[in-house]
Amino acid sequence: MNIKKTLATFIMSLGLGAVSLSPALADGETTLVVMIRGLDNPYHANYVTGAEALGERLGLPVAVLSSEGNSQKQFADLRAQIARTGGNMVVNVDPNEGPDVVPIAKILEDAGIYWVNWWNKPDQVSLEDYPHWVAHIAFDAVDQGYYSASELFETFETPNKGTIIAIQGMLSNNAAIGRFNGLLKALEENPGVELLQWEAADWDTNRAYESTKQLLAAHPDVDGVWAANDNMAVGAVAALKELDLDGQVMVSGVDGTLDALDAISEGTQSSTEFQDSRYQSQLGLTMALAAMNGELDPSAMSATDREFLIAGSQVNADNVDAFVAEIFNVMPEYDLSDFYSQRISASE
Repeated sequence: MNIKKTLATFIMSLGLGAVSLSPALADGETTLVVMIRGLDNPYHANYVTGAEALGERLGLPVAVLSSEGNSQKQFADLRAQIARTGGNMVVNVDPNEGPDVVPIAKILEDAGIYWVNWWNKPDQVSLEDYPHWVAHIAFDAVDQGYYSASELFETFETPNKGTIIAIQGMLSNNAAIGRFNGLLKALEENPGVELLQWEAADWDTNRAYESTKQLLAAHPDVDGVWAANDNMAVGAVAALKELDLDGQVMVSGVDGTLDALDAISEGTQSSTEFQDSRYQSQLGLTMALAAMNGELDPSAMSATDREFLIAGSQVNADNVDAFVAEIFNVMPEYDLSDFYSQRISASE
């Protein structure tokens, strides 16, 4: 199958290249469904922003299914949405946890619905077993955790020599696992840095605040706080602020949220990596639409076209102002004529 040729034909029909978008995909209104963890997480909220922008350009309705971190709610909401639409829908999903992928895949396969997922997928699960599962896409979580740690270590009074505490995400979440492995890699390369203790805060700001307070009580002379995402970094900074340590003990994070960018500018956070979930939702939904329209056949796609990584944007004090002005504050009209334009490698 000539993927580039068929994709070009489909994209031209949608007008997602240089030309303006046409409003309809097919007979009836296909609903663009975005499944997220919660709108309280800025990274997940941007999935919705991207989907709504795409829906407006295509003239298609958008439905947001927020699990609030509850896997069973995630499944129930998906079944209810299928019933509401009669299956005339495509899905972009960031599953709550890795094991949730199989129930989601079975629900969507039984309904004949095309979908793309981000981040979470157990290694033993194969897309080949699910003809309607178009792609599994992620960022390099190990590299994210490594970059975050490396930038944090540089902020110590004596760079790369000191102690840290760590705030992990959901322990069964692929992003959390990969980022922590990146931290461990950085620690192995920097024997002068010691990880004193870690706690899991499940991506939550309030839990991260409480966990950081407890860890600081046990380790008051720590040199840095490594957090697996920006939401938790906010909680860590708040805990440090209560002890007048914000700006002295730096925090790191990942996601590229507004709070994180402000913290980098203010000198309380060392770095972040922006994952453009606006683009993620548009890419996933457009790939699923292409499959639904018959212009993309998942069973004919290579393994590297169905599972791959895309690039994020690393941000620290050196480039934060330019990044905010040129990228973060702009809602691009993404060029979706090449689904693989941001691919950096096959997902492992």
